[in-house]
Amino acid sequence: MRAFFIVTILFIASFSGCFGEDGAEETDPSLSVEDISTALRGQFLSIEVDSNVDWTANRSAGLFFVDADGVFKDAQEMTFPASQTTLEILVLDTERTDIELTITAGNEVWNATMMLEDSSEMMFLDGRRAFDTIDMLTTDYNNRWCASTTTHDGNTGQSYENAAEAMKTEWETYGFDFVEVTRYEDDPDQLNVVGYKYGNVYPDQYIVLGGHFDVGYAFTPPGGGTTEGANDDTSGSTVSMEVAQAIASREWDHTVVAALWACEEEGLLGSAAFVNHLPEGKAVKAYMNFDMVSLNYPIIPPPGYGPYDLSIATAGANDENLATMLEWVRLVVEDEMNFHDVAANDIYWEAAESCASDHCSFFTQGYATFNFFSAGGDASFWQEWHSPTDNLDFMVAKAGGEDQLGDGFNTLVWTAFSLFIHIDNTDDSFQGRWMTED
Repeated sequence: MRAFFIVTILFIASFSGCFGEDGAEETDPSLSVEDISTALRGQFLSIEVDSNVDWTANRSAGLFFVDADGVFKDAQEMTFPASQTTLEILVLDTERTDIELTITAGNEVWNATMMLEDSSEMMFLDGRRAFDTIDMLTTDYNNRWCASTTTHDGNTGQSYENAAEAMKTEWETYGFDFVEVTRYEDDPDQLNVVGYKYGNVYPDQYIVLGGHFDVGYAFTPPGGGTTEGANDDTSGSTVSMEVAQAIASREWDHTVVAALWACEEEGLLGSAAFVNHLPEGKAVKAYMNFDMVSLNYPIIPPPGYGPYDLSIATAGANDENLATMLEWVRLVVEDEMNFHDVAANDIYWEAAESCASDHCSFFTQGYATFNFFSAGGDASFWQEWHSPTDNLDFMVAKAGGEDQLGDGFNTLVWTAFSLFIHIDNTDDSFQGRWMTED
């Protein structure tokens, strides 16, 4: 019987392959991708993918991937499981004429060149919405003089406080996890408006952006003060708010923070108070500052004005990371946004430290910073700085119209947002100087 059993087993094995193997066969890859030939600038695009194996997407500049958690990814190539049937991307409002995608599954390959079209609908970030914001701020919330000073208006800074509380209410609709008007016990007059979206991977590391919310009070040199402060710095507040509504609506690896700073005109007091009151165990990954940014690319100055140059200065990191920051700016400006600047509105970047605005509060504490500045022309800048002519009507006239001013804001919000994504995609290898200090 034993011999018969052994012979039977061997006979059966001859029909089932080698004894001990599982008999699994390799899957022949198959790939089917939705046929798409066009895409809208500044909008999300979902592409249907059907594959029986894991598949890989490779992208050109001008778009970012969105992962399963809804986080933007700047990787050139990403692999997705066979169970994922949709590729989601964000198309930048780039000046590129097209974007390219390649998807591979085993030896199956799909590729497409999608021609870009302008979006008539409001984009994910949009200079048109930013123009509506600066119009609202300069119409409804004037005299935002520093809340820490009682001598500048008769109601002890109430105009500023009312505006700050109104922005808090507005920001609570954006999707932040927490919004506050700061009232520090040891510095209660620094009424910063701050919104937080907590990070999924690095919740204790903040990526911060902001501009100052106060304007030059009466008798401020050189122009004697302003009520609207359209360029200095309602423009920076406007850009901060437009980017804020975008970042608050998404998920991020790092905690992201948007802010409107108090009392910059009094000596960077609001931003310094924020840095000085960081909770224990929290640190700033990077800070992005916007101050006097109404007039820049692609606005062509009218006769007698300009040039409208945009400078982006990096500071607060060691040499290696400063080089990385400058390369990010180049990548965004030249490759991703594909701007074609001219002498009338040049875009340039450099590593430089100055204490002319709120970024100083951050880089002096060892945090990496980007400072955006576009004064609005060498001669015309001095006409409105801290003066009654720093109003929205004058900004519109200098831009050549409302649409043109919106185009300038569009440059800022998309450039800043793209940089923001690159920062969020870093790990602990990128930090400011504080990471290397003993």
